[in-house]
Amino acid sequence: MKTDRQRSMICVCLLLCGAFSSRAAGPATQPSTKPSTQPLSKISDADQIEFLQKNVQAQMQELQDRMFRLAETTKVAEPGDSAKLILALRRSREELILEEMKEVLELLGQKNLTRATVDTQEVIIKLEKLKELLLSTDLDLQMALERIKKLQAAIAKLDGAIKEEKRQSAKSGQMALAATQPAKATDAAQKDQAQNRQTTEAVHQTVKSLGDPVTNASPALSDATAAMSQAEGKIGGGKPGGAQGKQNEATAALQQARDQLEAERQKMLAEIESQVKKQVMENLALMLEKQIGIREANESLSPRLAKNNREAILRLKTLAISETHIANLAETTAQLIEDTEFSFALPPILRNIQRRAIYVTSDLNIGKGDATVILAEKKIERDIADLIETFKQGTNVSKGESRCKGCKSDKNKLLAELKAIRLLQTRVNEETKELDDHRAALKQLPRELQEQIGETRDHQATVRDTLDKLDALLTDRPPTF
Repeated sequence: MKTDRQRSMICVCLLLCGAFSSRAAGPATQPSTKPSTQPLSKISDADQIEFLQKNVQAQMQELQDRMFRLAETTKVAEPGDSAKLILALRRSREELILEEMKEVLELLGQKNLTRATVDTQEVIIKLEKLKELLLSTDLDLQMALERIKKLQAAIAKLDGAIKEEKRQSAKSGQMALAATQPAKATDAAQKDQAQNRQTTEAVHQTVKSLGDPVTNASPALSDATAAMSQAEGKIGGGKPGGAQGKQNEATAALQQARDQLEAERQKMLAEIESQVKKQVMENLALMLEKQIGIREANESLSPRLAKNNREAILRLKTLAISETHIANLAETTAQLIEDTEFSFALPPILRNIQRRAIYVTSDLNIGKGDATVILAEKKIERDIADLIETFKQGTNVSKGESRCKGCKSDKNKLLAELKAIRLLQTRVNEETKELDDHRAALKQLPRELQEQIGETRDHQATVRDTLDKLDALLTDRPPTF
């Protein structure tokens, strides 16, 4: 029974993604401007799309309801499956998927198909991530990532609270030196202190919800809120000097809590590192498999495409869906690496692959599959293969040590980061040469070429920033960008 329920749930999600992808990649994205030769009663393309959107939206609502019901039903018998369903439901609501679908429906009703297409692509990406979560066999990794994200958010709030408490402490010092203080200024200072205390209390609640060992920071947070509360009283009692002392105590307690939370975060990241390696490698392998399949299919269609064969063109357009999946998977993988701080050199390469996959998707969507498109597909294929090889070097166990704190003193990981940066620089250099050859053959730069030059400049800046970050890790200094 459990398998049937899961299959039903996943099938609905797959149908949602398929419906969205087909509509986004299909040729009918704008209503025809030619005079219609069909009967007036025939439903227009725009109306059909609007009807499909309503259907997909209803399915999404049913999916959320079904996930909740199944989570409640399987809570005792299958706690792991129940946790996955609750996690997927929470993700769906946090991403506002259903709300964005409603916005797309409104745009379709207004016949604003251009904006609807853009918003639909964003919903597709979110649905793909939701599907990956539902299909994931590694629930521990997904749950760990959720905890790490919550912990990161708590640390970010603490950073803000520390900064604010220091500001308030300095303000209290200034007030203490003044002969008198307007009642308005005293009230404002007291309100600011109360607000910062409430922020700290909210962080404390988050820490409690995360459970042990994160709750080790609870005593320090309690001390901080107590000191802030006393500072409020002293400000209200006209004793800003005494308030400053309590605010300094609160700042020290906040910093202690922040250090404890960061230590726990680093432990969590270390615990899931092997799982992240496995997931990233699986994603890269899937991307390569899909890209090879797209390129081979494109090559097989080339003779018929050259003759403008309609069936071949339609088949080519269906390949755009798979190419979109590659782009989405590249972004998902880059985000996973960034969230877990596994590497800082790999995400820029993945996003470069994503960008070029989007360009190929655009070509395939308009039925273009000539030699230039096939060459672009081969370059993506080559880059994914090179990235897999680079990634393998970073997964080797090394006995040697390096000075790279961010690489956890793993010499092989440091070398893999350097190789990844070199790969990124090589690709930027290739783009520069291609653009320069193109520019030399023209008397005046067209706008499209100017934009490409600007993009290449940005990619070069990315290489520079990535290398600077590596240097910062080696020398234990803040990055300069």
